[in-house]
Amino acid sequence: MSTSNFSFEHELCIPHNHPSLEGHFPNNPIVPGVVILDTLMRLWQAKTDQPISQIGNTKFVKLLKADVHCTICYKAIIDKNKIDYQLIDESQAVIAKGSFSYE
Repeated sequence: MSTSNFSFEHELCIPHNHPSLEGHFPNNPIVPGVVILDTLMRLWQAKTDQPISQIGNTKFVKLLKADVHCTICYKAIIDKNKIDYQLIDESQAVIAKGSFSYE
């Protein structure tokens, strides 16, 4: 990996038939925060091959409903082994923001 900072974006949409949503507010499925975090980390690791070592601060600003198309904006700070991220919905509203550390 490069020694400079880098950023990238990834599209995300949790479908209404995701297994975690079955009992999570029937008829009004809300994506649990743990599903959001797991997805953010898996997508980072798939793109970079860098395992996450720690979840830093995370703030859920708005509820994420099923079938909403979002964009994850990652910004890696190489010299600190840190990734800042924002999850933004179709209307450009922030759903979640925070950081991870990687090995």
